[in-house]
Amino acid sequence: MSCRFWQQGLCRAGDECRYTHSGPPGAGGGPPDVGAPSPFGGATGGFDTPVCKFFLSGNCTFGEACRNRHSGQPDDKGAKGFAAPGSKGSKGRGKGFKSCVGGQGFGKGTFENQTWAAGKGPVAGGQGAGGATGLKDLTGPYLGKGSELRKVWSMPEDQGHDDGISTAIAMTDCLCTAGRDKRLLLWRGGQNPGGDGLMFQQDNEVNHDAPLSSLLFHAGSKWLFCGLTSGSIVAYRQEPVAQSLMQGHTAPVTCMVIHESVLLSGSEDCTVRAWRYDEAASSFVAAATIQSAPGPVHTLLVRPGSLWVGAERGISCVELQSLQAVGNIESASRVVALVQHQDYVIAAYGDGVVRIFDSNGAETFKHGPLGEHTTNTAVTLMRNPHDGKDMLLCGQELGYVTVYDIPDFHPRGTFSSGYDGDVTAIVDMGAGGVFVTCGLAGEVIIWRWEGSSTMS
Repeated sequence: MSCRFWQQGLCRAGDECRYTHSGPPGAGGGPPDVGAPSPFGGATGGFDTPVCKFFLSGNCTFGEACRNRHSGQPDDKGAKGFAAPGSKGSKGRGKGFKSCVGGQGFGKGTFENQTWAAGKGPVAGGQGAGGATGLKDLTGPYLGKGSELRKVWSMPEDQGHDDGISTAIAMTDCLCTAGRDKRLLLWRGGQNPGGDGLMFQQDNEVNHDAPLSSLLFHAGSKWLFCGLTSGSIVAYRQEPVAQSLMQGHTAPVTCMVIHESVLLSGSEDCTVRAWRYDEAASSFVAAATIQSAPGPVHTLLVRPGSLWVGAERGISCVELQSLQAVGNIESASRVVALVQHQDYVIAAYGDGVVRIFDSNGAETFKHGPLGEHTTNTAVTLMRNPHDGKDMLLCGQELGYVTVYDIPDFHPRGTFSSGYDGDVTAIVDMGAGGVFVTCGLAGEVIIWRWEGSSTMS
């Protein structure tokens, strides 16, 4: 689909625009020719580049990626990248994305950072030590065009979900996305006809009677579990073909994990339920129910002998043998994700905070919120195939993702999906540095980490 703003000479998204820029730009002139692109994907920012009038009014949503110059002081906002209260960007679709209230990308003032080394606790003097200020000092460079991160493919407007994507997972050789439009879509990879990399093609679709809120695929048993906002769980098995319905939760099923052939499901009804498969009945049956003291459940992590339950008001640790809570870690913000790295648990919170805990639940490190990283909506771990470093990718509101090298927690940088909706899933595809982001604007985007010799 052609970009109507490009045709009018008014498109400010440049290479990040999701629509086609074909033919000469309109009377407005389109993106000006000001020399080589900057590392931020916009103009070089020379004196010949016009000053961004949206920045001066405090309403520029492009931040460092803006093609126009950010100079002077934005009116009453004090920083770049501030969106006007109640405004929405020009990108994105679907009913699920939120209004851009308060915006993203403004600095938090001075900050003395601490790096975290596994087994050593916090170490002073990391990135930004000594009271560094500004976005680059806090969260690294903008990973736009010309950086080590390449946007390989973005789903066309006429494909995919009709509303926001709630979550997504890798399933064998395909991607599985769950939508608020009550649809489960399976995507298989292919080669882009343009020859510039991978792409997805829709392979299958399953409709449900309620929006989907969580997914889990267990490779060993080949069961795919779909949690619904109605509280039900629908399970599909590939080989041999089977289907099962689990009913018991009274609110959206937000997360699921497998422990020793038992399905554990967490819900906003403040419970975790255990389900066992009954071969005779060819169905899953409820085995136990665990109450969540910190409130509605958002994420689960199985550790040796224990279950960590991330909820609205903190973390609860449950002994798996007795199914009794043995400790709580309270918080003012909800726990978005719990992931394990070596012998540590990384907890991401909705307010942009990331905390590191040892196996006993003792905090060893705390990070943020800072810079443009002031929210967390989806988190994953992956390894960069070129430098061998483990990375923590933190998805946020308004389509942002901030990346940290761990365990030193050095900020590799931030990038934007180009959509205004929250990032709801970051899926490591398991090979070649390829990963996928999905969000509440209904988008599916393929990204790839590339070595310095193959940057584009």
